[in-house]
Amino acid sequence: MNTIDEMKAKLLASKSAEEVTTHGSRRRYLLNPAYALRGWKLLPYAVQHRHMPRTEFFREDDWALFSACDGQTDIDWDALSDEQQKRYEHWERNGFIRRATPGECLRPDQEYVFYPARFKQSVHWSITGRCNYKCRHCFMSAPHAAQGEPSWEQLMTMLDAFERCGIKALDLTGGEPMIRRDFWALVDEIIRRRIIITTLYSNGLLITDAFLDELEARHIRPAIQFSFDGVGHHDWMRGVSRAEKTVVDALRRCQERGIPTSASMVVCRESIGSLRESVNLMASLGVRSMKVGNASPQGEWKNEPEHYLAQEELYEAFLEYIPHYFEDGKPLTLGLEGFFFYDTDRERLTAIHEKNVPEDQFGKALMCGHVRREMYVSPKGNVLPCMSMVGGPIEEKFPNLLEMPLEDILDRDSLYMDIINFRVSDFMEHNPECRTCEYRAACCGGCRAIAVRDGSTDYLAKDPIACGYFKGGWKDKKDELMRSIGQM
Repeated sequence: MNTIDEMKAKLLASKSAEEVTTHGSRRRYLLNPAYALRGWKLLPYAVQHRHMPRTEFFREDDWALFSACDGQTDIDWDALSDEQQKRYEHWERNGFIRRATPGECLRPDQEYVFYPARFKQSVHWSITGRCNYKCRHCFMSAPHAAQGEPSWEQLMTMLDAFERCGIKALDLTGGEPMIRRDFWALVDEIIRRRIIITTLYSNGLLITDAFLDELEARHIRPAIQFSFDGVGHHDWMRGVSRAEKTVVDALRRCQERGIPTSASMVVCRESIGSLRESVNLMASLGVRSMKVGNASPQGEWKNEPEHYLAQEELYEAFLEYIPHYFEDGKPLTLGLEGFFFYDTDRERLTAIHEKNVPEDQFGKALMCGHVRREMYVSPKGNVLPCMSMVGGPIEEKFPNLLEMPLEDILDRDSLYMDIINFRVSDFMEHNPECRTCEYRAACCGGCRAIAVRDGSTDYLAKDPIACGYFKGGWKDKKDELMRSIGQM
């Protein structure tokens, strides 16, 4: 008997035929066609959206109810408790289920599938380490193809692994992902396997009308994140003439077709003064969200420190700009490194540096919640928590899915699984001086990628940027500014 049958049996076990006949109030529910029944190791009870990266997990007692929504199972409504009835009403109200008509049943692709792996919702996948630009600040040295490019056979090995593990969504990046000659063949293979492409990352050169026509012909509409490194500075940063015009033209094409876009800006000493103009330009081109980060001493710029802004200089520039952001009407959702994040949809101000975990929750709070649902796979096949760890010494410490089944990577002792499971309490034990810091609950150790950015292989090392944000008084200065402009 499979898991679904067991759940149905459990639901109906206490109801005799006499009870069903006596009450006579039977209902049949059916899972809405947008959803499918799924399960993974440690999380066996789930419903997953078939066209969006959305997965909801259930407790076992709720699953006994939910799995009966197959259009064929009679549910004795009067025999249910008030709480059980409310569960069905909640699921119906939220679009998971509906009343079934006679003869309806689950579609084959909605039926329960159990994946013999730990759950991952999506993969940020570098399908090439090559690029058609010569960006001065590229942390993975794509202009020199330092990460190489996987063969078609290697791509299929990776894609097979994603499918076996029930991964629903892929973000395609590089290098420049569209530079692959077999790009459309790969897209077609992903679609055939019913995996969603949620985002494409691009410098914009290949986002032509013909490219967008190909997307429309396949009836897919992934978001596109464009790199844009400052009005008047983009060509210099990207090492290619007319790069700024190219990306602006690409954004206009997407805007005309209603394709959602976002932008990523790397600032340096030369370009920081263009921040306000750049944000407003991106907003005028339909960009919904934008993240701004400091150029880092990695990859191409590792030995050219004269371009870097000291963290204090960056924060001063942010403090100078933030009032303009509100004066300009909060033109888009904006993240200024870990310093400032304003979500225009929720009208909510936060900061990534500020985790604010109560000390009595240190044993439960993850060091990085991001790695629970997502992972990054490099062009070499290395499985990392995030892309920012590419190119450093720590990269080689992670497992490779071309050498080891992904199921094993997600279910054995490895640095990757350690990172998934590390709690704030592990960090505090590893860094005794942090246990007595007055900012320990606010900081919680900071970002793991930044902690290893300068060549460390100690994943539990301190994040010097988060540390400086609090101890340097920058949080206090920002809070004072926000109060002065009426935003706190």
